[in-house]
Amino acid sequence: MIRRHTVPLAMAALAMLTVACLDSTSPSSVPYGFVSFVAQQSGGGFTASPIGTFFGASGLGVPTAVSPWDSCRLQSYTRSTVGLGEVYPNLSAGSAIQLQVSGRTDSIFPAAVGTETQYRLRGASIPYVPGDTVSVVIPGTSDGYPAITFRAKSAEVLTVTDFGTPSGTSRLDLQWNAGQDLNSTVAFSFRYGALNADTVNTQIYCQYRDDGTDSIPARYMAIWAQATTKTWVATRVRTYVAPVARNGYFDFISTFDIPTPPSP
Repeated sequence: MIRRHTVPLAMAALAMLTVACLDSTSPSSVPYGFVSFVAQQSGGGFTASPIGTFFGASGLGVPTAVSPWDSCRLQSYTRSTVGLGEVYPNLSAGSAIQLQVSGRTDSIFPAAVGTETQYRLRGASIPYVPGDTVSVVIPGTSDGYPAITFRAKSAEVLTVTDFGTPSGTSRLDLQWNAGQDLNSTVAFSFRYGALNADTVNTQIYCQYRDDGTDSIPARYMAIWAQATTKTWVATRVRTYVAPVARNGYFDFISTFDIPTPPSP
């Protein structure tokens, strides 16, 4: 099985997160589609501003939260991302995509964002209850992205038990509210400025099964604790992955971050 490019979950407004991948070995271009559904804080409730991207490519992995690797690694960190639609040819998924969640119906429409076409809301963000099921209807086009209709559970509210200020002399034990099934994963990104940088450029990235408890080894926490510039983010991820016509894939990616970004 050949592993080529990997689709990052960080596209659009998603946190820096990479999950286990299904691989495609097709030598020719096939349709790929993604809809991201990121929780945003709005007063005492939550909203989302879904974004859809559709393009043709070959040999891409498809992120899935079902079987994450359960460990930590040290890697570079950057806030900038490159949309895959800026690299690969964009595909039309129809004139509008319909979403239903928490008792209301909304649509996202194609719009130019740089050189990429993204499906976005034309109005305010969508109020919803995290954990509710999202129904999505993608009409597709005959010469673009294929049609698909599905229902997927959004990521539930994530709460992390206060772990204080890590000293770096021992492992950091983590506790959070466990997911409701096996189709979710939780990631912790401990970001810091390496080499005394005053901006974050490196992260200790840990991805866990969503069972409510795990730990970060002391060798990692010692590095983070000594940094002068540092922060951390936790993210619950849910995905719905499905095949579409012409050997393509669709991936619905729902996240809930701590801290939760504000609603625009």
